[in-house]
Amino acid sequence: MRRVELIGPPGVGKTTVLKPLQRALEQRRREVCSPRQVPLMDYHQRHGIGGLRRGMEAGAYRLKGLHRWMRPKLEKELTRHAFRGLREAAPPWPAFIRLALQQGEHAADTPALALERLRSFMDSAALTRAADNLPGEAVVLFDEGLGQRGVSLGQHATDEDVLAYYRLMPPPDAVVLLVAPTEVIQQRLRERNPSVTRFHTMVERALRICELAAQACPVQGVPVLTVDATGAAGDTAARLAEELDAVFAATASRRAAGQSADASGSGE
Repeated sequence: MRRVELIGPPGVGKTTVLKPLQRALEQRRREVCSPRQVPLMDYHQRHGIGGLRRGMEAGAYRLKGLHRWMRPKLEKELTRHAFRGLREAAPPWPAFIRLALQQGEHAADTPALALERLRSFMDSAALTRAADNLPGEAVVLFDEGLGQRGVSLGQHATDEDVLAYYRLMPPPDAVVLLVAPTEVIQQRLRERNPSVTRFHTMVERALRICELAAQACPVQGVPVLTVDATGAAGDTAARLAEELDAVFAATASRRAAGQSADASGSGE
């Protein structure tokens, strides 16, 4: 699968742009799936389920009522299986998890909130591990993936630790940084939920973390697309789909060139 991490301050519009972006990519004939589909796909892959049963279960999973019934069990099994594998995982996973634990201890003003953010990190790590092990070229768009967990865990971390987090993060196929002026984001937060104020204090630091992610991710060879999310979500999604399509095409060309070179070398 092709994993894309959307990163930005709370209120910048990650979730708002998600559905238009999915439609825009599908118009470019890219298969797109939600992270919510990953637990079922992972289950089918691990248990060798295919054919009629796979199709029937996938159809049932799309139904709202059955989805709510099936999803908790599948997510629990996915997390348990993923973390069994992570006990013996190759780099960068061990160092990445260790750093996240260190940052998580100081990620919030209260221990309960810090624990909540670490739990969210754990869920995202399991989904990432599963998505990266699934075959195919489908694009999975994470708006609450490991990239965004870095924004939460980095609120009280040093810039050096934030850079280390993104340099160690298992590399996605692309990172999308959604940014906007602080006043625009604050206004969106007020409109979205006037009674919740804790996100307002995160905005400035989150924008700084986005800058650091833009510096760190290319070290791993990860393309970083910075998008101004001030305008309409549909326009933002259309521009972003075009840029992602170009990234995927370039990646496919490099992969094909590498395979050709390997074939030529083995034939000598």
